[in-house]
This record gives sequence, structure tokens and C-alpha cells, in this order.
Amino acid sequence: MKILEEEPPLADECKLPWLIDAFLYPVSASGMIHLLIFVFLPRLVWFLFGLLSSFAPIDFALVVPFYVVFYGYVFYYIAGCVVDSARGKRRAADVTMPETFKAGDLISHVILLFGCIAICFWPTAIYYVFTQRTDLWFWVLSACGGFFLPMSFLRGVMFDSFDALNPILIIRSIRSTFLAYCGLVLLFYALGGFITVILPRLSLWAVLSDGIKIYLLFVVVHRIGWFYWWNKDKLKWGI
Repeated sequence: MKILEEEPPLADECKLPWLIDAFLYPVSASGMIHLLIFVFLPRLVWFLFGLLSSFAPIDFALVVPFYVVFYGYVFYYIAGCVVDSARGKRRAADVTMPETFKAGDLISHVILLFGCIAICFWPTAIYYVFTQRTDLWFWVLSACGGFFLPMSFLRGVMFDSFDALNPILIIRSIRSTFLAYCGLVLLFYALGGFITVILPRLSLWAVLSDGIKIYLLFVVVHRIGWFYWWNKDKLKWGI
């Protein structure tokens, strides 16, 4: 399934420094609506589940399908943002569900996301399973996995296929855009470090903290897609 079928447009004109423009990516009607949905809808469902549970016992398994479909749509929208940014767009995508879209497609997107992560972090996972340690080697392997993750994610989304996660093709793509890719990875590390290390230490409401996480997630996936826009001639993926 292709998320967007139109021909690539020319990049929108930008009158702002690239860093400011990048952080303004979620500031669009679609971006703000999706941010609010992603923050508040799971809370609303959980509140209703707790409310109903106070009157009668309810099996948590009843809400599991909601979360599967919900997070499938989250990845579907994020993938749409990547593809839209890869075509030169500067603001959050206005992605609509195709008429033939099914819940199974959402689940397949979740599986693809896990595939993108697994291809990068399986050495870390194996090391931890056999050693049960989070020592220096664990963090070195994690850092290496994080280095490959943006390209793995970009290829998985752009080709919408597990075949695109061939490690040789991922390494070849990184080699052809090495310096630019290192800049993308630094941004990925910086925002990821802020979300995982600094943000939890700030005294913020949980809903505000989640909103910041999703906002920065939009920024990261935009820059991943924009990376393809700027380097498509070097990558030569034929898409």
C-alpha cells in the first residue's frame, strides 16, 4: 500500500532559518489536530474503561484492539509525514485514510515499525539476553543501533516493505550520504536524549510531557523525510 500516490511537488518556499522551520513543522491544522488526538484519545478511552469498571468487572482484553488500531494509525500518520516531507513539504501532512484501508493494514504498519527497530537493535537485545547487563558494551551496541535506525526507518517507510530493510542496502545508502546522514543522526540523538533523559526530570504535567514528546516526534520524522528530499540524487532509490 502506498501512502501517497501524487507526483512529488516542488519544495515549499522557506523564509526562515532551517532549524526554526524544522521545529515549526507540526504547526498546521492537521498537525495540531493529530497531536491532540494522539495525546488525549488514549486517556479518554482509559478513563471510560475505568469508569465502566467501577460498575462492573471488564476484561482489559476488550480495549486491546483499540490500542492496536490506534497505534497502527499513529505509525500510519507518521509514515505519511515522512513521505510528504520526502516530497518537499514543510508542514505536517494532511493524510487521509484511503477507502480500501483495513485494520489489517494498520497492524502491518505496526509490524513494519517493529521490523525497522529490530534490524537495528537485535545485537543489543541478544547481548542483554545472554549477559543481563547494561554495561559499556550494551550502550555501545545501542548507540550503533541508533545510528542505523533513521535510515532503516526511512527505507521501510518509503518502500513500505521489509525487503527495504536489507542491511547491505541500508549501509550502502548511509555510505552514499555519510556526512549529511551524520548530521541527521546527531539531531536524532539530541532530540531522543532530551525526550528520554531531560524531559522526565522536568516537573511537567503528564499530558504536557506527552504533548512535547509527540511534537518532537513529528519534528524528527519530518527531518528524516526531508533528508531524502535533499539527498534523493545520491540515494538513487528510483522512487
